[in-house]
Amino acid sequence: MNKNQIARKYSKALISNVELPKIPLVIEELKAFSKLIDANRKLKLLFAGMIFSEDEKGKALSALFPSLKFSADTEKYLKLVVMHGHLAAIKEIIAAAVNAYNEKQKKATAVVISSVPLDKNHTDRLKNALKAMTQREIDIESQVDPSLLGGFVVKVGSTIYDSSLKGQLRLLRAELIR
Repeated sequence: MNKNQIARKYSKALISNVELPKIPLVIEELKAFSKLIDANRKLKLLFAGMIFSEDEKGKALSALFPSLKFSADTEKYLKLVVMHGHLAAIKEIIAAAVNAYNEKQKKATAVVISSVPLDKNHTDRLKNALKAMTQREIDIESQVDPSLLGGFVVKVGSTIYDSSLKGQLRLLRAELIR
C-alpha cells in the first residue's frame, strides 16, 4: 500500500471516529507532532524505524504524551498510526485529513500564485468567483512567483486555472509548434 492509500484510509478513520468540531484541533496537534519528529532525529528513528517493536514504540509514545499535552483523540489516533507502522506517511495523512475535513464542511483551499502580492479587494473578488464556481466556502492561500510575469494561477484541489502571462505564452508556443 502506498502513502496516499494509507493517508486516505487514516483520514477516513479520523473523520468517522472524531467529532467534527474537534477535528481541527487534532489536525493541528498532528502537525505539531510531525514537526517534532522532523526536528528530532532520535525520535524519528524510534518511531519510524524498524529497530523497535510496536510494543516498545507504544510505550515510548505513552511516555511522551504527558509532556506534549495532546487531546485524548489525538493520542488515540497517533497510537493507531504508530502501532501500525505508518508514521512515515504522517504528512500525507495530515493532508488527506485536511482535505476530508474540508470536504465534509463544504470548504476548499485555493492556492493563488501571482507575480505580485494581491491586495484585499482582488483576493475578495477572487474568493467570490471561486465560491460561485465550486459551490464551496473558499480559503485563499497566496504565494508570489515573479516568473509568471503577470496574471495568476489558481489551484483548487486537483483543478488548476492558469491565467498567467507565462501560461498564455506557453499555450501560444504550443500552438505555433503544431
